[in-house]
Amino acid sequence: VLIVRYDQMMSDFDQLMDNILNFIDQKPSEGLIGKIKKTTEMQKNYKSDHGYDLKKFGLTEAQIKKDCHFVYETFLTE
Repeated sequence: VLIVRYDQMMSDFDQLMDNILNFIDQKPSEGLIGKIKKTTEMQKNYKSDHGYDLKKFGLTEAQIKKDCHFVYETFLTE
């Protein structure tokens, strides 16, 4: 099992893809390498326009981090 972390996918996509390709023992084609490079640039420059209103749902950031601590610990860096 290979765990793919969201933060790495967004900030270090090319290294993540190297890890995945090594994990599945595959050598990438030139076309795939080009697509990985293009996606890497897109991921590094991505900024979400989506906004969240936690109060609307009776939530706080602290409560979410407390309740989902295991997710943050395993899949995200703070």
